[in-house]
Amino acid sequence: METRTWHAIHTRTGREMEARAQLHNQGFEVYLPLVLQRICHARRVDWQPRSFLPGYLFVHLAADERRWTSIRSTRGVIGPVRFGARVPVIDRAVIEALKAREDADGFIALTAGGPEAPFRAGQQVRVLDGAMADLEGVFACMRGEDRALVFMQLLQRQVQVSVDAAQLVAA
Repeated sequence: METRTWHAIHTRTGREMEARAQLHNQGFEVYLPLVLQRICHARRVDWQPRSFLPGYLFVHLAADERRWTSIRSTRGVIGPVRFGARVPVIDRAVIEALKAREDADGFIALTAGGPEAPFRAGQQVRVLDGAMADLEGVFACMRGEDRALVFMQLLQRQVQVSVDAAQLVAA
């Protein structure tokens, strides 16, 4: 019986979907977990698919398929995640847990994200107005219906800031 294992692949920033398509075209089994991200542009709000783990995807390989040179030379791919010379195996339970969180459309369902919350946890946001206008941070969660908890770098340290959620946009 041939044993297949999952491996993490580092991709170029914002090119995860291209890397997935290119690896798939080469015959590799690829998993790219996706989320829906809220995008605001010109007074319009839209939901776009984005990588759940920006800069990474997973490939399921048998021992004879571990052609790292071929994978590394694929468009959009930087290479396998390595620790020294070792390419670690991703536990099957991690992939199964990610897949178990997918909704009917194949997107990871987040408890602190989705249409009921304006942003997903970990998403870069920018403050539009007020004392913190134009500052960027990382969305953590909603605090009530109209306040958001955002982590910001202020005075060379990370602080939690409560911001009016209506004043936030995706960075």
